[in-house]
Amino acid sequence: MFNFLISLSENDKRIIFAILIIFIFVFVIIGYIGYLITRVMKWQGRKMDSLVSDVITTKVITTKKPYFSYARKKNWRMFFKQAYIPLLIILTGFIILIIRNAIYHNWAYNPFNKEDGFGSLLFIWDFSVCFKREGSAVLVNWPVLVNSPHFVLNAWGGYLFVIFILVGGIWYLIVLQALISRTIRMFTLSTTIFEKSLEGFNQNSPSPNPGNQNPIE
Repeated sequence: MFNFLISLSENDKRIIFAILIIFIFVFVIIGYIGYLITRVMKWQGRKMDSLVSDVITTKVITTKKPYFSYARKKNWRMFFKQAYIPLLIILTGFIILIIRNAIYHNWAYNPFNKEDGFGSLLFIWDFSVCFKREGSAVLVNWPVLVNSPHFVLNAWGGYLFVIFILVGGIWYLIVLQALISRTIRMFTLSTTIFEKSLEGFNQNSPSPNPGNQNPIE
């Protein structure tokens, strides 16, 4: 490994250093995204409190079994209420793709390709040329840009399909995440609102108001 680094030119070392910086940057971004998701899930889970607060505070439900039954129904009802819109958006995207394929009589169409698909709007690099071996030497090169963003009229189907799929898919994932967050909160609440605590209780301590002391069940 050490001999390999010595054999590299200054340009090769700069390229490798730049690639390492990019990887570190990506890992940092992933870490921040994970932290943000955790915070958002805690906020989403709080919705479970409002879903069950009425029956808990009025003591309509006083045990875990009916609580879980009621909380699950409310949780899934909210999920279906929130999920149908993004699912309709995703369905619309597939309908647009089917219409596009029917118009052009091309059922093998790839909506992500760079010629007449959504890929035409993106920067695309070929990373296969970054490392090449010639004999005993390894050549390090910058990735080659194979596509620059440009608009293609015939790619309208791919554009609309990807936009609808992205919007609907991200929206649905947020709704699904909210379902999971509320479910976690549901179990968390079950351990706090029905638990019986003996903290601060001493069997040998005389009660100042024995008539008002509730027995421990």
